[in-house]
Amino acid sequence: MNKLIISSVLVGVLSVGYLALAEDTIRIMPPPTYVPVLPKKMQTQEQKDQLKQDIKDARTQLKNTAEAIKEDLKKRKEEFSDAAKAKREEFNETVKAKRAELEDQIKTKREELKVKLEKIKDERKKETVERIDQRIDALNDKMIKHFSAVLDKLGEMLIRISERADKASVERGLDVSVARSAIDKANIAIASARSAVEVQSGKIYTIKITTESNLKTDVGKARQSLGADLARVREAVKAAQKAVKDAAVALAQLVVKPKVLPSPSASPSVSPSPTQ
Repeated sequence: MNKLIISSVLVGVLSVGYLALAEDTIRIMPPPTYVPVLPKKMQTQEQKDQLKQDIKDARTQLKNTAEAIKEDLKKRKEEFSDAAKAKREEFNETVKAKRAELEDQIKTKREELKVKLEKIKDERKKETVERIDQRIDALNDKMIKHFSAVLDKLGEMLIRISERADKASVERGLDVSVARSAIDKANIAIASARSAVEVQSGKIYTIKITTESNLKTDVGKARQSLGADLARVREAVKAAQKAVKDAAVALAQLVVKPKVLPSPSASPSVSPSPTQ
């Protein structure tokens, strides 16, 4: 009987202790985190809205980028075009000024030629020499104008080539370094040719009369001098023409669209056949 009572008491004590321990455990455990679960339809709608917003943002960014590229191309085009135009105008003004300065010198030269020809008895020979002297001056003036016009056209072609190189680089992401190098060389070649034309525009050719028997030789020397000088200028202009063609070819090999480039066959002619 006593053992039964003791057993009952122990069971009661243990039960009370267990309940107390359970209550303490419940008090120290953190409350569970609540994660709301959205309905499937609501999740899908939010994803759609986010996707639409992402697409809208991407389109806006693309539009802004395209406008920036367009503005950059326009700026580069204007800068290159303005620089080329300034060089062309400066060159033409220099040539024009030099030719104007020579007018008085040419007039003086012809008056002196008349004096020198007084010792020539044959009037027909005198007239022939004076006529040839005038033709030499006229030919030099004509070729200077011709070479100047050719270089102006080459400069315009190079502007178009440069513009297309910019578009190929910015819009298509092509490496146009080879074409750019060719364009720079063409610019240098054109500048060199213009310098040669400027020098030629300041030259006059005097027929030095010695004797009546050497009259043909004296006239021939003046003609040969002019011919040699014009040949040097012509070679400089041809070099510029070739450099521009090389730039066009270099760009065409990149973009594989030669039809958008100036046709080499349409390049201005450098060597007309004027008669003295």
